[in-house]
Amino acid sequence: MSTVGGNEKRRAARIKFRPAEHLEVRYKFLSHIEQYQCDKIFPGLVHNLSKGGALFTGPIPGPEWLPRLGEGRILIGLNLVIPDGSKPVKALASLRWCRPSPEARMGQFPSYDLGVQFEQLEPEHRNNLSKFLIGVQIRTRKFNRRELLEEGFGPGSLPS
Repeated sequence: MSTVGGNEKRRAARIKFRPAEHLEVRYKFLSHIEQYQCDKIFPGLVHNLSKGGALFTGPIPGPEWLPRLGEGRILIGLNLVIPDGSKPVKALASLRWCRPSPEARMGQFPSYDLGVQFEQLEPEHRNNLSKFLIGVQIRTRKFNRRELLEEGFGPGSLPS
């Protein structure tokens, strides 16, 4: 597991969010390993998001979890809280990299910047995520026209 963002091999545009935009994520760690069980749902704050993954800051149960997370033996069930009142986008993700967050703790748990890759995203949730990202790109005028056309959003069909 890398602790820095090294060589980027992104297939989709990454949309950055400022802390003031307060894009929230709620997540849970999913494991079959007996000593790595945690039922707590953690809150996090998204820094950037794409169709392929996210970077967010949030707590983990403890630093001893990092090796298993990095091996992909513990997955992360995510609920992205979409601010426009839409249903949350649910995804199953794996940790690609992490680093201690400048905000050393969130509550009683250590806080980290977590870079995750989406492993499973149901079609309905993938569609909701795409619509949300395109809506953000249009509102902020940070969009790639080719990507919009590839998504099937031609003239007159863009989301409002």
